[in-house]
Amino acid sequence: MISLPPPITWEPCSSKTGPLPYDCRQIKVDWPTDEPPPYSLGGDQLSYLDSDGKVVIQLRKIYRLPGGELPTGIMGLVVEADGPVRQAFWRDYVPKQNRQAVLSSSTVALGKSGWVVSDYDSGQSSRMVAIGGNDTFLRPPVIYDRASSHPDFGAIWVGPHFYIEGTSSKDHVYRWDGTYMGVSSVGPSVHSLPQWIGPTLLFAFEEWPEYRLLRWTEHDGTRELVGFDDSSKAAGNPGSDGIDLVWVQGEGRGPGDKVFPERWIMTSKFSTDPAKIKPRRLVRWPPTIIGTQSCVLPPPVGCGYAVYRYFGGSGSPPETGLLIVRLSDGVSWKLISNSTSPPDAWSMPIAVTCDEVFSRYKGGFLESIRRVRLDSLGPGIPPPPQ
Repeated sequence: MISLPPPITWEPCSSKTGPLPYDCRQIKVDWPTDEPPPYSLGGDQLSYLDSDGKVVIQLRKIYRLPGGELPTGIMGLVVEADGPVRQAFWRDYVPKQNRQAVLSSSTVALGKSGWVVSDYDSGQSSRMVAIGGNDTFLRPPVIYDRASSHPDFGAIWVGPHFYIEGTSSKDHVYRWDGTYMGVSSVGPSVHSLPQWIGPTLLFAFEEWPEYRLLRWTEHDGTRELVGFDDSSKAAGNPGSDGIDLVWVQGEGRGPGDKVFPERWIMTSKFSTDPAKIKPRRLVRWPPTIIGTQSCVLPPPVGCGYAVYRYFGGSGSPPETGLLIVRLSDGVSWKLISNSTSPPDAWSMPIAVTCDEVFSRYKGGFLESIRRVRLDSLGPGIPPPPQ
């Protein structure tokens, strides 16, 4: 009989600077590790909202014996934020062994999960195995098993109807029954990380100075969703929950300009039809970069809110943290990173509900996950003049 680990538990957020001015909880470290709590999570922490509105998180607990040079092991979980573990993945570390199986990436979407394991020999990956399917499977089937020399050697990105195999040159789309659906993008290094919105794939082409939102559907493949013939404008950083769409838009770029002088978070009701996208400005975007950077996740959208990680604001030192925006009226809230040394910092936001925002929170090399009640953040910042 297979026994799954216990649920995760939550405790009040720790702080180096005194009581926090908002209601905050973090994952309680109740597993064996000598990593300083609460920073005992590694790898990717991703999430989705299920059909009942539950936040489901994919995370990795780092287990370590005191004084050990390497973690004792990693426990990868798909777990409800306030409920049971749905799936667990254990990986042992074997000290001083040249050949290791490494959990190299993981991905989760509505009802689905994926795990990629690389076979490392003397520091070089020789083989990659991807497993995945329903996130309640205790023995997920193998999606592929390939040598590193294979041209489609890469990661996967799961969705409820399809999944992507992302390689160094192309993103290939497959049905879960293995049917090949074609290529969604060529040259993924210049595209944002994709996001599955039901059967639709949302992503962006982002290579200076050209930025535009794209979508892929089974019906007609990849098409532009938001773009401009005028080179003074551009759009990147998309996110959606299938109801609302958000993105960052740059405007006013003249010949020779290095940045877009006007930058806004925009919104519209979501559609796969470009003619039905009705852009509306919300708040100004502090960073000078309007496209996502490497390994930056799509902004979570839900219940009429969107959450962006931002950096490089106009303050001194520059502000970094989370920017939470209410889509109905552009009222916003900021969660600013701690400037202590070494710094504690808000990392990638992963979910937003009607009541809370969930985000990764970094402390040194590892991370925690924090959840903050929206109603504890105060009245918010009024939107700027349009």
